Amino acid sequence: MTNPYLYTSDFPEQHRVIISDIIGLFHSKDWDALNEVVVCRDKDGKITAHFGESIWNLMPIARRHGCNSLNFKEFDNNIELQTELKMLVLGWLHHKSVKGKAPTFSTIYTRFGLIKNVYIYLKKISATSLSQLSKQRFFDAYKTFLTEQNHSQNHLIRIFTAINKALEIEPWLGYSFGFTKQITSTTLAYDLSNKATQQTLVIPERLSDEIYGKAIELIETALPHQHLIAIIESELQRNYIEAKAFVDSKIRSGSRFSCTDDKGRITDRHKYALLINDNLLTDNKYTVSPLSNRIKDTKLDNAVDLQRYLGQLITACYIVCGGLSGMRDSELNKLTPHSYYKDHFKGRDIHMLQSNTFKLGEKKETWVVAPIVKKAIELVSTLTKAWRTQIEYPDSRYADTLWCNQNSRSKSPVLITSWNQRLQRFCKHFGFVVTKEDYQECIESNPNSLDKIKNRVVIGKPWPLATHQFRRSLAFYTIKHRLGTKIALKQQFKHLYLSMTEWYTNGGQLASLRDLAVDKKVQQALDEINAEMTASKIFKQWNSNEPLSGSMGKAIVKMRGDIPHIYSSWETIYEAVKKGTLTLHGTAHSYCKNGYDCDMDGVVMPQFCVDCAGQGSIIDKDQALWWQKKHNSLVRYMALGEDISVTDKSHYITQIRAAENVMADFDMPFTPFEPDLKVTNL
Repeated sequence: MTNPYLYTSDFPEQHRVIISDIIGLFHSKDWDALNEVVVCRDKDGKITAHFGESIWNLMPIARRHGCNSLNFKEFDNNIELQTELKMLVLGWLHHKSVKGKAPTFSTIYTRFGLIKNVYIYLKKISATSLSQLSKQRFFDAYKTFLTEQNHSQNHLIRIFTAINKALEIEPWLGYSFGFTKQITSTTLAYDLSNKATQQTLVIPERLSDEIYGKAIELIETALPHQHLIAIIESELQRNYIEAKAFVDSKIRSGSRFSCTDDKGRITDRHKYALLINDNLLTDNKYTVSPLSNRIKDTKLDNAVDLQRYLGQLITACYIVCGGLSGMRDSELNKLTPHSYYKDHFKGRDIHMLQSNTFKLGEKKETWVVAPIVKKAIELVSTLTKAWRTQIEYPDSRYADTLWCNQNSRSKSPVLITSWNQRLQRFCKHFGFVVTKEDYQECIESNPNSLDKIKNRVVIGKPWPLATHQFRRSLAFYTIKHRLGTKIALKQQFKHLYLSMTEWYTNGGQLASLRDLAVDKKVQQALDEINAEMTASKIFKQWNSNEPLSGSMGKAIVKMRGDIPHIYSSWETIYEAVKKGTLTLHGTAHSYCKNGYDCDMDGVVMPQFCVDCAGQGSIIDKDQALWWQKKHNSLVRYMALGEDISVTDKSHYITQIRAAENVMADFDMPFTPFEPDLKVTNL
């Protein structure tokens, strides 16, 4: 059984690694031969990882530039644990499990991090195998250790799941770890921890406005000068390369400098960098000078200023693309200069981004975005154009992706992987600091993240911005401000289930209700309409010949010949309703004039309203029709002969009798219900 997720379809068959007799080598303890086993090759057949190496370079089968190697160095002094751990990983890579489908490399990478921590604990207690934990006293000690670590329930579940995944490849390994059964991950995790899953934080609204606003401002300001910025950056790099070539030629010719030894070897890298800087053909300040005073509120006097500004612009573009699309970090990382396009639908321009998504299998997807995203893609495409030609991409399918940077003149450009650190530097530089109001809003907006707020959000400190907060915040504010539906968000977020989308919007509905502001003029108009309708209903009850039922309804019919003054005119009734001295509350089965003085018995049992003790019920023709339907349905149900309890039967009969009383008051034809009587011999 091989793992179909390890290699792309265009990966040469002859260079795909096939694990042959590694189990035999493992059991015979032929460590020299085992260490020479090839773990990974690239498309050209070059070996990138042997079994015996402490770090496995798995770039050819990895997707992400920052997560492509597995590090076993912690166990270099404990060969038994290191070898066993490597065997587990190899079994997972080649899907030697007897259960489930083959895992992706990213899943294995995450699982390795979890099981590695288990093995670090085993090393701490001087164990030589995972089988040590199968003994109850050692497993109890491990549970105590995990409790002291104060992990969340979800993290513990993942740890125990990783152990279970190790147990699943026992048949392939050819030996048992000694566990009699798999660990009940969820139950055990809930026993050891009461820390529920902490949800990604919503960015407080004020901070969100400021962060996104600054990013948009940076893009809008830089866009007219994008080509000049890119040209000056290239000139600075060319200037450095020429100076370095000159210095290197002087060193080769035998010139001695404070940064070299007698043999011309560089002994001090810092002094070497200063030497190159002293030999620049053009002063960097002069090279940067065309930008001076062109960019509003931005100091650009030298190469260091420009490098910092470039980093801010790239981060701003990332914030706009992520914050206004809801894309995952893995999806954002695959954007290229050609990802943006504009569609036209029903007379409207729709701005779109296209990228790869990986959550439910790799495929192309599109996201609806705000118009500013077009400018962000254009700007970052221009700024990184020269760098992208020098990048060594981990997979040729994702060449020309946008997010790269050159950290120093002496090094080649690299793909950006540490986005959370860059985002937090952005907040620190521009002073996006948490206030008391922000902290309180954060608590209200993130009911499932109180522990995370306590540990990470500090009043007076910069907001701890992270990539996934863009996705969570977009969902939250879409619902809070009623900008879209959860169904639309499900499509935008590429979720399989609506429940996952609802998890992202958690707190948004409540925030929406909290922020509702009632328009006083609209409320006044509604109150007047309600008073007019109530007055009209009361006037009709007293000043017409229509029959009424209910305790008060029958009294009204009797008094119609001598109507009290308060009910004699519509205007008098209307004024009394507005003052609150007259009320009328309606349900499907009756009206009540008693308001809050009503005993409310009819809420549960409507039959009590027909002849209520409070003398407040009024039943008109429309409500009589409701009682007629109620009578018919109950009589049919009783006629079915179902096994109805004595209590339920008496309850239904009282409703039937109440309905018959109402129908009699309105001269509605009906057949009186006669319950069957059962004779019991005593």
